[in-house]
Amino acid sequence: MKILGIDTSTTLFSICLWEDGRILYELKRERNFYKKSRDAGFFEGIKELLNSLNDERLDGIAIAIGPGMFTSLRVGLALAKGLHFSMNIPIYAVNTLEVIARSFPYFEHGGGDIICAPVIDASQKEFFVGFYNNKKSLTTNLILTPQGFLDFINNRFKNNLIVAIGPGVENLVNSKEIRDSKQIIILKSSTFFPSASKVVEVALPRIKRKKYDDPDVLEPQYVKKTSAEARLEG
Repeated sequence: MKILGIDTSTTLFSICLWEDGRILYELKRERNFYKKSRDAGFFEGIKELLNSLNDERLDGIAIAIGPGMFTSLRVGLALAKGLHFSMNIPIYAVNTLEVIARSFPYFEHGGGDIICAPVIDASQKEFFVGFYNNKKSLTTNLILTPQGFLDFINNRFKNNLIVAIGPGVENLVNSKEIRDSKQIIILKSSTFFPSASKVVEVALPRIKRKKYDDPDVLEPQYVKKTSAEARLEG
């Protein structure tokens, strides 16, 4: 079974080819917003990957659909839908915050009172965050400020140790109140960034059950209004 993994939730784009428990190929590219051809290298890598398959068929596409960056999520989903409609490959969409949470060592075996909080930058001093314990999501996708993060924890998880991970933890590091909190541990490491190979790992149970998504209704999980939508309403 061959699966194409795609993650474009953040500025770090990645794709991978997974086959029967092994990653055969993985490409990661940092998106440069100051170049008109910012996605050229990424799509060139996809082209090479697909060409390497020759006539072999992909059995599925696993993609992270957010929350994350508005334009980046659309790039990834447009790619997945294009491959679906041209090659009839089923799509399996997963939550980006869960992808990050699965990088946490205690995710699979439970962490007792430890709660994992994957964080992605949402701009304007806000961030996307979820809370996970013992392989389960404890909340919906949230968008919070540092103070909102503290208030939420004090209200919902005041007896738990919170471990924050992911590409958005700088939002927490810059808050003195959070840095001084004895309840919150911040782990700054690229190990906890989302990636295409982790996306496949999260999607695998559904892939094995053939619980694919309907591409006609599949949309990225934005959580917040885009700046364009805000301007229209304002």
